[in-house]
Amino acid sequence: MNRQWQERLNAAVGTAVSVAADEQGTLWLARMEKGHVWISRSDDGGKRFAHEVKVNPAPEAILADGQNRPKVVAGGGVVAVTWAQALPKLHTGHIRFARSVDGGRTFSTPITVNDNLEEIGHSFGTLALDDKGRMALVWLDGRERAAAVRQGGSYRGSSVQYVLSEDRGATFSPNRKLADHSCECCRIGLAFTPEGEAVAQWRHVFGDNIRDFAMAPLRADSSLVRASHDDWQIAACPHHGGDLAIDESGRRHLVWFTGSAKGAGIYYRFADGAQLGAPLALGNPDAQAGNPTVFARGGQVVLAWREFDGRQYRVLAQQSADRGITWSSAREVAVAAKSADLPLFVAGARTPLLAWYADGEVRLFELGVAR
Repeated sequence: MNRQWQERLNAAVGTAVSVAADEQGTLWLARMEKGHVWISRSDDGGKRFAHEVKVNPAPEAILADGQNRPKVVAGGGVVAVTWAQALPKLHTGHIRFARSVDGGRTFSTPITVNDNLEEIGHSFGTLALDDKGRMALVWLDGRERAAAVRQGGSYRGSSVQYVLSEDRGATFSPNRKLADHSCECCRIGLAFTPEGEAVAQWRHVFGDNIRDFAMAPLRADSSLVRASHDDWQIAACPHHGGDLAIDESGRRHLVWFTGSAKGAGIYYRFADGAQLGAPLALGNPDAQAGNPTVFARGGQVVLAWREFDGRQYRVLAQQSADRGITWSSAREVAVAAKSADLPLFVAGARTPLLAWYADGEVRLFELGVAR
């Protein structure tokens, strides 16, 4: 495990990227190479990314693989990015942040967002920005576990911590705890409601290592809602997070993976407040269907996920034109022969634009619903 951690610390190029769109349709790509986060832009729908800028002047050990990657958002003249700076001790790090207010030409001096600076886990950050300039940054944090261990106790998993900004990341609120006992290494889903409240979705540790999903708004009096009832009991993190999108009516659209004996695989459901729709099974579990992502806007809901048939990776998609009530059949979007990151919808895009980093290049696919 320590050897694998050192390899990640010394990785020259990340295997995971993220892509965001601003209100003009410009696309922004975040990637890691040689200890730096690099941001480039595309003005032609992703055919070509250019004008690459180094975000952090001094090199850092940066995690950019699987569930943990630099995250970029853009809007209102701001391009903002967060990433996980890895520290020497196994599974430790800091949440870093920087932004540009001049069209991505220069970036502010990076800051460490977590106010607990122990050499413990602060990682798996997720960033979201709404049309009014509100920004949310949420991550998995080891401070509660570290405190419990110092007192001779124990603690299941990590905690979920967050900060909020009303000014596109110029200033942030203090660190606040959203929940105790999250899973340790699964990416977090994050989206804004029409009223401007950020909502997170994460894999939670219920009871005796039952690792299903929960969601909650990012506010002081928040209480979590159990979002999946798979009863997957596993005494380890599966490194397999979910995704969340919220449409204009406030309906929440969730996707996730479970290895539960009740029915392993990937699932979708919607939620209206605390009222949960029935789960819909997706993909082919025998082809390792996993890592689903979701888009919801204008009545459209689009799902995408990755499969592997033993020879090549495939991205598949399924679509609804009525807010998740009825669905098309799944269709193949793309294949890759050598390597493939997780497919993710482009943050901030007004249409279902899917980004997939595969076989060494960023591919973009418009997955609009046929009407």
